[in-house]
Amino acid sequence: MVVTMSDTFDAGALKRRPNILLIMADQLRYDALGCYGNTQIHTPNIDSLALNGATFDNHFIQNPVCSPSRCTILTGRYPKNHGTRDNGIPLRDEELTFPQVLQANGYRTAAIGKMHFTTQFRPKVNEEDDWPEDRYGFEVVHTTCDTKTGEYLDWLKAKSPRDYEIVKMQGERKAKEDRASAADKDTSGPPQVYPSDVNPEYHQSAWIADRTIDLINEADPDRPFFALCSFVDPHHPFDPPAPYSTMYAPDKLAPPVCQEGELDDKPPHFRRHRTGRGFSNEKYDYRRLSAHDWGEVKAAYYGMVSLVDYNVGRILDALRQKGILEDTLILFTSDHGELMGDHGLLFKGPFLYDCLIKAPMVVQWPGVVPKGARYAQLTEHVDIMPTILDYAGIRVPYGVQGMSMGPILRGDSGAGRAFALTEFNCYDWGLNIKTITSRDYKLTYYAGERFGELYDRNADPDEFVNHWDDPDYADVKAELLKQLTDRIIETEDTLPIRIGKY
Repeated sequence: MVVTMSDTFDAGALKRRPNILLIMADQLRYDALGCYGNTQIHTPNIDSLALNGATFDNHFIQNPVCSPSRCTILTGRYPKNHGTRDNGIPLRDEELTFPQVLQANGYRTAAIGKMHFTTQFRPKVNEEDDWPEDRYGFEVVHTTCDTKTGEYLDWLKAKSPRDYEIVKMQGERKAKEDRASAADKDTSGPPQVYPSDVNPEYHQSAWIADRTIDLINEADPDRPFFALCSFVDPHHPFDPPAPYSTMYAPDKLAPPVCQEGELDDKPPHFRRHRTGRGFSNEKYDYRRLSAHDWGEVKAAYYGMVSLVDYNVGRILDALRQKGILEDTLILFTSDHGELMGDHGLLFKGPFLYDCLIKAPMVVQWPGVVPKGARYAQLTEHVDIMPTILDYAGIRVPYGVQGMSMGPILRGDSGAGRAFALTEFNCYDWGLNIKTITSRDYKLTYYAGERFGELYDRNADPDEFVNHWDDPDYADVKAELLKQLTDRIIETEDTLPIRIGKY
């Protein structure tokens, strides 16, 4: 889609146009950070963003799968409308992205790391090979992905042949494991937990930070930049290098949130997936895992998070050394969470617990965003695009469905949402799901099914007890079903623009 300056405010009239840095982690739980109350993990740099900026405590994603969630961020539109409702569906060329809008308004735009706007199941030389001609509005592109391919692997081959061979094997093993049947999965230990001998200076996370630092060092004072710095970690495989691989002791970490028999009142796909009979490419029988096994998964995952945090610190140092930290709007989030053994499950899928659909959202801009503020209002991933455009002084294009978080940050106590909407309609599972979350309750509706889910988020924050068929919650259920219907109707696509009466 073509964007012109006529679609925007007069950006030249603004007194202060910030550089904008959107930092994303992949499959990062909101509660795997110190700033969200985790006392066992070491994330001082991300925590410093929260200490010097604002933290949103109820930020929800719109789909618990990578591509749909990322395309929602990129477009500010719900998956049912932008069309990428599952992995394997490329974002349509005609969808308008906020990097296109920023670029049309004079920003230098960069995509660094994992993007996953298009298919990624089988490795490609470069992730952007099948991007549209305008590259979704990104002027500078440095990509890599789960299977370690792309520019990163080429760089590593020239930089360190030893580490190249290790990383190449890791990528090939990841692709093979994804394609393997349940019978052919590696069950020699906890799922996808592997030791790594990679030099952390040559790790994928370090390379992503390096390319982001290059962009910062090239910053032109007369032309602001936008960078999407998107880390691949802590997405599985769980393979942090030393010293991060031994930073956490498996048997000293908090065990997963789990309760005997808790899946008995859940829809049947929960129990199928727990026994390795689900419909994802991650089929493992989780019943066989011991408490120590789950601890190994968490220790490796936490190590990957701390490695990401270290590289976030390097990026923040580069902004300080360049003297532009005060002129940079930084947002930190993830595409979705990770089950991490909670409820006896791992990875992701149609299990819309908070640990999967609630994401970290931290915003910092010194002198503009309140320092150390926390907000309980409900916000969504569709809100990221309008928030960025708000602070850049650019009009939000027609068809964008989010609302800026700016009014919340500027002190409007009435801003924010009453309900967050999340969807999942991956037809491999035979499920079409809509979830509505309020401060007090969460309801999940399964189209065409008699079962559903209803949780009391105050009385049961771990979501153990399903009140869908509980007569004591009949009135709550009826009201939430009405609110869900309203949200589905309210979020219908308004595009294309109506230009005439007839």
